[in-house]
Amino acid sequence: MGELPTEKWVTIAVLVWCVVGLLLDKIRPALVFLSGVVVLMLGKVVKPADFLQSLSNESIVTIFLLIFITAGIKNHFNLIGLLNRLFRSARNPRAFLIRMTAGVSVISSVINNTPVVALMIPYVYQWSKRHKVAPSKLLIPLSFAAIIGGMMTVIGTSTNLVLNGFILLKEPQGLGFLDFFLPGALVTAVGLTFLATVGYRLLPSRINPMDEFKTNAREYLVETLIEEGSLLDGKTIAEANLRNLEGIYLFEIVRKGKGISPVTPGEVLQVGDHLYFAGDTEKVVELLQQDNGLQIPHSGRFGVAQHVNLVETVVPRNSELTGRTLKQSQFREKHDAAVVAIHRNGENLSGKIGAIVLEPGDLLLLSAGQNFLSRNKNNKDLYTVSVVSRTNGTAAWEKIAFGVSAFVSLGLMAAGVFSLFFSLFLVSVFMAVTGLLRVEEIKKLLDLDLLIVLACALTLSKALIDTGIANELATLFIMVFQDLGKYGVLTGLFCVTVLLTSFLTNVAAVSIAFPVAYSLSHDMGLDPTGFYVAIAFGASASFLTPVGYQTNLMIYGPGNYKTADFLKIGVPFTLLYSITCMTYIILMYF
Repeated sequence: MGELPTEKWVTIAVLVWCVVGLLLDKIRPALVFLSGVVVLMLGKVVKPADFLQSLSNESIVTIFLLIFITAGIKNHFNLIGLLNRLFRSARNPRAFLIRMTAGVSVISSVINNTPVVALMIPYVYQWSKRHKVAPSKLLIPLSFAAIIGGMMTVIGTSTNLVLNGFILLKEPQGLGFLDFFLPGALVTAVGLTFLATVGYRLLPSRINPMDEFKTNAREYLVETLIEEGSLLDGKTIAEANLRNLEGIYLFEIVRKGKGISPVTPGEVLQVGDHLYFAGDTEKVVELLQQDNGLQIPHSGRFGVAQHVNLVETVVPRNSELTGRTLKQSQFREKHDAAVVAIHRNGENLSGKIGAIVLEPGDLLLLSAGQNFLSRNKNNKDLYTVSVVSRTNGTAAWEKIAFGVSAFVSLGLMAAGVFSLFFSLFLVSVFMAVTGLLRVEEIKKLLDLDLLIVLACALTLSKALIDTGIANELATLFIMVFQDLGKYGVLTGLFCVTVLLTSFLTNVAAVSIAFPVAYSLSHDMGLDPTGFYVAIAFGASASFLTPVGYQTNLMIYGPGNYKTADFLKIGVPFTLLYSITCMTYIILMYF
């Protein structure tokens, strides 16, 4: 317990602030955590040296090494070609789902699941379109498979690495390979079987967002501008043939800041008019290509008429684009693309596209410039949904050399010669030497927000333990569940962790649950391994809401999902997942 009572009050206040701040989702998580740690320092609960030690924690550095390696593999190896060979014989949605989820779960066990899902979204989306299947039947299974597959190894998800970092601060050794692999393989087998059988019937069959233009036009907004010299200047709507257009609808004109709606056939068009269409975006693009002076506002070199390369993207959670307009974020300059249309689930958007405040899950249809792909391939603020093919020009010898070095390094790690961190460090260095990983790419991949969140979570966890708050919470926990015995306490801890991860982030859930698990196990005189495994799997049970985990939010827009869709399949999936985990943990560790 801390020397001064005020230390405990400060720590409790910071904990409440972090939970509330993350729940409200109005401030970036990095700022929520960082402000909390600053208060802890000012209150002399922790020292600046504690935060610096957290920044250099081996598990945190390992997470970034995995991100670098994954990006190099994604950028220089033809993974789409490999996927085509794996799924070529899948003739129906269930057969594809089984193969896809099995493959994704295995890949996610050794590669961070966020880039795996980012790679697979375009492929799954295009496969569903080719086979006339709603993407909503396949994208939730994609996300769920990545989550549970990542639980099979310590490197499969950042949750496991962060937890091991917590454990190593207090215990002589962290969780071992089998502590993750056996329960992870078990829940993966059970979960994938559920998704291919009962779960498949619970998945919604929603219309493809791009097809929905034709049936629900009001959900999309496309802004155009009548420029100087346009053939439309001085013509009425009827004379300009903008009435009764196929697949699109002119629903508003904004002239000198004033809206004109509904638009009558006799309305005379003027230079500077902003015309707002709703409907089939491809039809709007055809209209823009007629060289009649109707353009994307201030299109410049990104104009659709000049360079038609439609790319559909989704705004992920924690993107720097969220909460800002396109103009404020300098979207065109940073991404070499113009936003042609915005789709937001079920909402009637209005006003200038450049003035719309973006939200997580928004679908943006872009007219991409020549440098769009190279500039955005490692960008975590925008994920591509549609597939764009481009050769990377990587020499065959570089790929072979990388494969051999990675195999040798990981083999030495498995033999106990190298640690996980040192093996991944060697692989990263070799990728940099061979050109598979460049300095500019590393700079883009170095997510400072993620680094701050992870380091601050470690620091907060230390404060909860050192001040004795974790011990008091554990005592309260025992009092509530003690009538149910050690199994009741374990189950209660698991359920609380699941609830935390459903509404906060998995890192936040682990940082709150670990100190309690540590104190619980030691107060009860039990082996802490079972408690640590419980919170590891509880913190990864992000199946109930789209905001619980990044991969869920990534597929939310492309799948045209509603929150209720996650509850419908997430509740039975979570129950099955929980029963499987708890049964294994009780039998193995208690």
